[in-house]
Amino acid sequence: MTAPADAIVTGFVQSPVLLERSLAPLRELKQAQVLRDIHYVTWDMPEIDAHVAPLAKMPDIHLVRVPQPSIEGCAEQRGLIYQIRNLDDALALIAEEDAVVLKLRPDFVACADFLRDKIATFGDWSTVPAQNAALGIAMPRPALRDKIWIPWADSNQPFFYEDGAFMGRKRDLRKLVTDVSPHELGVLSDPDCGWYAHVVRYARIFLPQYPLFTRYLRDYRFFVNNLEYRLKQLSRTLQDGFFWHMLIAHAWILHTQFHVDTGEEGDISFYPNNANRNADWSRPETLRVAPPYDRVSAWRAGTRPMAAMPSIQRPYGRLMDDAWQTALFTGTQPDLPRKTLIGLIENVAQCGDGRLNEIEAELYRKLALFYREGWLRRQTVNAA
Repeated sequence: MTAPADAIVTGFVQSPVLLERSLAPLRELKQAQVLRDIHYVTWDMPEIDAHVAPLAKMPDIHLVRVPQPSIEGCAEQRGLIYQIRNLDDALALIAEEDAVVLKLRPDFVACADFLRDKIATFGDWSTVPAQNAALGIAMPRPALRDKIWIPWADSNQPFFYEDGAFMGRKRDLRKLVTDVSPHELGVLSDPDCGWYAHVVRYARIFLPQYPLFTRYLRDYRFFVNNLEYRLKQLSRTLQDGFFWHMLIAHAWILHTQFHVDTGEEGDISFYPNNANRNADWSRPETLRVAPPYDRVSAWRAGTRPMAAMPSIQRPYGRLMDDAWQTALFTGTQPDLPRKTLIGLIENVAQCGDGRLNEIEAELYRKLALFYREGWLRRQTVNAA
């Protein structure tokens, strides 16, 4: 790989020991000249001075303090804008558009060997297929020039991906720096739609090529983040023709534009605030690893990639590697006949001509009814 590789770290963490552990693998890779630079970008407010003070003892870390945006709203709304602004500021520190950029947060601890391998083999896993055709059917042009690595993705919740750790070319990662509309902030104000912050940044990259996801973002409130709701909803949507078109379109995007890999147990650990609300941050050994990093093997085993249904029937269809989406387009799934799959692909490829409009409208009509009857009514009863 001839392009330089840089790491960017954004945000801050309350534990100095966790901060040191998070940065240690990156510093090791910089010393080995696997990484050129490590840029740490966080806010310049004095309230976090103590949390970034340990960086003064790390001269190999380039610390940049930037003004924190003045934003009102709930934590999810603020968090999304903060992530976008930090990423924008961090990418601006790297000159070359073709530079390989590894993005992490200081509450991620990744194995140095795992990261070393991802950087060293970038040219292999990042290559977008030369033939932009699914089973011989020409598909919309790729939105990314090279694939982006993400640790996990959902098979049945389009664009629900890890958004705190990823790697790609700077020119492609710039597409995750996007404006946030009032409607999107409104969606995030719904406490049942917090994971929309994961979804919207990735999804918007592909809307011009795949307009069948436009209404998915607009009516995301119907995809409630609740286990009971998800189970009941999936039992309905998996019988719906338009939802299957969404699943196949999304699987193709994953197959051609992303490289999904969490590695093995312990290769990546994530210690976010929401998994450690009452934690003693002075004792990192007591902190909890967040899902899905705490059960990598179990999630991977549950995918059963040589069949289509086992993964998407789960309430949360976590993919820990590329096996499921690759098998869809290169193998034969006994529970998804090839003729059916080809028909779905043909419609996805031409979805911009309006051929799916009628069944799309019917899906969202049913979702709206289920949402009102199965969720809002229950919420009203519980509140009473």
